[in-house]
Amino acid sequence: GGSSPAGRGATHPRGVAAGAEEEADQRRARAAGGGVGASGNDSGVKRPQHIAVIMDGNYRWALERGERGEAGHEAGIGALRKLIECAVDYGVRAVTVYAFSADNWKRGEGERHFIFNLFETCLQTEIGNLLQNDVCIRFIGKRGELSPSLQQLMAQAERATRGNEAVHLTVAINYSAREDIAAAAQALAREVQAGKLGPEEVTEGRLEQRLSTQVIPEAFRQPDLLLRTSGEERLSDFLLWELAYTELCFTRVKWPDFNEETFLEAMEVYASRDRRFGGRERREGSRI
Repeated sequence: GGSSPAGRGATHPRGVAAGAEEEADQRRARAAGGGVGASGNDSGVKRPQHIAVIMDGNYRWALERGERGEAGHEAGIGALRKLIECAVDYGVRAVTVYAFSADNWKRGEGERHFIFNLFETCLQTEIGNLLQNDVCIRFIGKRGELSPSLQQLMAQAERATRGNEAVHLTVAINYSAREDIAAAAQALAREVQAGKLGPEEVTEGRLEQRLSTQVIPEAFRQPDLLLRTSGEERLSDFLLWELAYTELCFTRVKWPDFNEETFLEAMEVYASRDRRFGGRERREGSRI
């Protein structure tokens, strides 16, 4: 389901609950006190530096409640805000979210129109919160097919947050991983055709340098953890190159219901995984 960039304390379309600032203080206290992935945690618990999220289930969430599907997309904004809060509080350096796939154009015109209007509204209302929380926002995907007004707001948000460093938020909008890989291959093919590269110089590293995810700092460019909500267990053309060694976590929680508990459950799943990247854990006394 479509969502849009948000930050802590932003104005939700349905209003902010009383005591929001007190809740934020409590979250910061919990993070400072330790726990899975908490900032300043010296317990040795593994935590992901980069989380990729497929935000799924907005429409179904609304229909289950007898509401219009659009209400689910609105509620999903609050869930994205919660995700960013958790990333800031628990020291996650990068978050990449799937907001609108190239395949989502198959949805009805009315729903698409609502989603894009929601994107525009949020980019105008949430920018102050991104700045306040030191969040740098970037967008990947084919912008040329989006409205000029949305493209302008995206560019303004990128310029305004360019110097922020706490969390690098990447929003995939009108994005297809297959198209991204194909575009990178075409760029290399043109360089070979022009005599700038030999065929043997077309390497994984050079192709990766031409992917749209180059906007993410190299130190944590590859996602450590992928979380998909709403019970589906597939990648849906999201970050296919980048997810090669990523731990996958699927939850039945629908995206609008995502909260800190969901986040910490995903952190627990990640901490329990043994990431060997094709190698094997050496055991004491073993000769292999």
